[in-house]
Amino acid sequence: MPNTEVLQWAAEADDSLARNKILTDDEIFRTVAAEDDDEDDVIPINPIKISHSEAGAALSTSLQWAEEQNFEAHEIMLLIRLRDLAFELKIGTAAQRKITDFFGH
Repeated sequence: MPNTEVLQWAAEADDSLARNKILTDDEIFRTVAAEDDDEDDVIPINPIKISHSEAGAALSTSLQWAEEQNFEAHEIMLLIRLRDLAFELKIGTAAQRKITDFFGH
């Protein structure tokens, strides 16, 4: 590196240091802690629950699309497994309850 380039680089580094505030460990900790507190106030964007039936239908559509696009077998198998799982969850929540389930034990 020629001397002029070294001097220019050093000047740019000095300018960068002058613009940036150097923080102590305590200041860094307080800054990070304050940022963490701000994240606690985040409200979920999509509080809408998706039913097992809707998930199963979406996965069936995705599976059909993946087959049309000639996806690899392991990718198609993953979609099949997810679709089947959604169906199992749908059946599990729709299972008929016994009358004794409504009484405290």
